[in-house]
Amino acid sequence: MSDLPESNLSAFNLPESNFKGLQVLLIRSKPALDQEPDPFTGYMLDHNVMLHHCPVMEVSPLESSSDVDQIKAYILDFADYDRAIFISRTAAKLAMDWLECYWARVPEGLPIEMHYYAVGKSTAVELKKWGVESELPEQAFNSEGLLALQSLQQVNGEKVVIFCGEGGRSLLADQLDQRGAIVSRCELYRREITHKHDEDINNLLSSGELELMIAHSGELLSNLVVLVDEDQQSTLRQLPLLVPSQRVAAIAKKVGFKQIVCADSALPEDMASGLLGWYSNKLL
Repeated sequence: MSDLPESNLSAFNLPESNFKGLQVLLIRSKPALDQEPDPFTGYMLDHNVMLHHCPVMEVSPLESSSDVDQIKAYILDFADYDRAIFISRTAAKLAMDWLECYWARVPEGLPIEMHYYAVGKSTAVELKKWGVESELPEQAFNSEGLLALQSLQQVNGEKVVIFCGEGGRSLLADQLDQRGAIVSRCELYRREITHKHDEDINNLLSSGELELMIAHSGELLSNLVVLVDEDQQSTLRQLPLLVPSQRVAAIAKKVGFKQIVCADSALPEDMASGLLGWYSNKLL
């Protein structure tokens, strides 16, 4: 998930808070060893949240010979594209690693006329580490936000490569295709359910000590439901749930969650604001 100034803890511009040992279950993946910790996680730890970080999904690079051959083909043809879109921080890092392997120095050796896009701030930060400036949405940091950018409205006949994970939403590619673009998806990694924390999660639910759960995506939520024992399913759905968007909130409601708190976005500061708003109401 950024070292942009607007995502630093000191720039959250939130009232001083003390969550007094609030017991929270966080199910998103942990950062890779070479990535900065998520500022939202830092915010919770700095404000006395008792955080149980139990990922229900792991991210791993695609490494089979057929996958590698396909990725190489996209990378070697990179100069043929007019626009490059990076759908996540992981996609940006892996794509830049590949480009550095098969092109001259990054960014000096990259095509001069290429227009780069990032789905959100942390993705833009990753690209900037490589000297690549990118355009990103102002508010909705998702496929809808990218599609609303003025520079992506007229793309008829242009070649667009989307660096992304395996599977996932097809909205971006489908809409750009409808606008006349020639779209290629370069899949660099896969997200897979992990059972490493099954016991921890079920023990936390049976203990009755959890007070809030945080799910950053519908996929994470779906994985969690699969991992929870049948006798804990009711307890799970009764827990307050913090999510980053109305889309994830709709998924949570469909699954059966009763108390859903929706932040303004997945940005660390918006998730922190959503947490603080829920906690303040809880104390009333």
